[in-house]
Amino acid sequence: MKAGLNKEKIIEKAAELAEKNGLSGVSMKALADELGIKPPSLYKHFGGGLEELNKELMLYGWRLLDGEITKAVIGKAKDDAVIALCHAYRGFVVSHKGLYEAMQWYDMYQSEEHMQASGGAVEIMYRALGSYDMTEEQKVHTVRLVRSFLQGFSTIEVHIGNARRVPLDDSFDFALNTILGGIAGMQKDR
Repeated sequence: MKAGLNKEKIIEKAAELAEKNGLSGVSMKALADELGIKPPSLYKHFGGGLEELNKELMLYGWRLLDGEITKAVIGKAKDDAVIALCHAYRGFVVSHKGLYEAMQWYDMYQSEEHMQASGGAVEIMYRALGSYDMTEEQKVHTVRLVRSFLQGFSTIEVHIGNARRVPLDDSFDFALNTILGGIAGMQKDR
């Protein structure tokens, strides 16, 4: 094993590899080649092989995303917080397409670890909605809506790109403004 090579550095290199080649381009052999080591050396850190590495990539990605969206919403409230959160999420996905793929498709909905890892982003969304006058049930619905929008839009953007005449930025802003309009409507009803 190379001196100074630890699990964190290996995960970071795997994330770089995913960014360059997509998640399907991450294998124990490809990662070992990138690190200049023999593949069996990786099993010292990842006894579960590629499955364990993919899990660690997913966890690493959610931690990075949590940090980005937390920074984006600090000091903001209501619409400003929701807008900042949504743009930070989208920016993260566009910048980390391969890592986002690992975050979304590692045993999604089957893994307790995935649910816990994505829970940080959900908690940040709840806090961003905290300054609105909403019931708890309305917050749950709104967080689900925002999550669905961000995950769906990001997945489309990453896999399809801008294949239409209407720019993706315009579609993103349209959807975000529609969500904010719905939140404003809830405020009037209270």
